[in-house]
Amino acid sequence: MKVNKTLMHWSRKLHNYAAISLLLLLSFFGVTGLTLNNPQWLSNNSYEEDVEISLNHYQRSQPLSFTPSQIQQLENHLDVSFSRIDWESDGDLAFLDSQMPGGFVSGELNLSSGLINASLTHYGIWGWLNDLHKGRHTGLAWKLLLDISSLIILIFCVSGLVLILPSRRHLKPSVMVGLATAIICTAVLTYL
Repeated sequence: MKVNKTLMHWSRKLHNYAAISLLLLLSFFGVTGLTLNNPQWLSNNSYEEDVEISLNHYQRSQPLSFTPSQIQQLENHLDVSFSRIDWESDGDLAFLDSQMPGGFVSGELNLSSGLINASLTHYGIWGWLNDLHKGRHTGLAWKLLLDISSLIILIFCVSGLVLILPSRRHLKPSVMVGLATAIICTAVLTYL
């Protein structure tokens, strides 16, 4: 097979830089992939914390509208960004809910008194890391990191394929290993 030296040069560079940038990321996804598939390996270090908050300067006439100082008070006590809290009003109560990596917050606000009873559930460091692995309850920055990582993985794979295509000595075993892996995975998934 005729080799385009410029294509091979740039493929090698792309492949090397992609590998370097993916080293830590793929290690993270490898470890958390194992912990997601084998949760019994980890000790259950989750805990729940009950919080009671009396909103400062609360007035009955302000249902589900909060002053900046009340927002700060909620963020400090609930350990979550106010913009991530979902509210639902029902009569004299308003229910709050917020999902975050590694835990969640739920509770209720008494609209008459301004008293909030909330429960904070934390699943520990492994719960947090596993939620990051899945991209669950994360912000825009983490979602962008996952998208960029996916693009780098694709660059790594395509540049590796370009590098191996001209080598007959490596191409045949690689194709055989790839086909065998695909057949075994298909068989296992079919019969599970």
